[in-house]
Amino acid sequence: MPTYEYACSHCGTHFERQQGMKDAPIKVCPECGAEVQRLVSGGSGFIMKSSGVSMRDSAKSCSFEETGKTCCGANRKCGQSPCGD
Repeated sequence: MPTYEYACSHCGTHFERQQGMKDAPIKVCPECGAEVQRLVSGGSGFIMKSSGVSMRDSAKSCSFEETGKTCCGANRKCGQSPCGD
């Protein structure tokens, strides 16, 4: 069941609710009763499961450790690079 994020237009309260995809959006703030809007978010993505995938293949590794360069050309590990990878 997807989790939707909402924001109140009056008091600024942010909250999340798990709802079915066919459920109507929530319209009232649980804090003040004013109108809320459902926010667009990036979501959590998806996970592919396969018996042929090893842990090393499924976990993102830094190319710096193997090649001495990152995807963005930084001279340090990806977790610290400007590209954010």
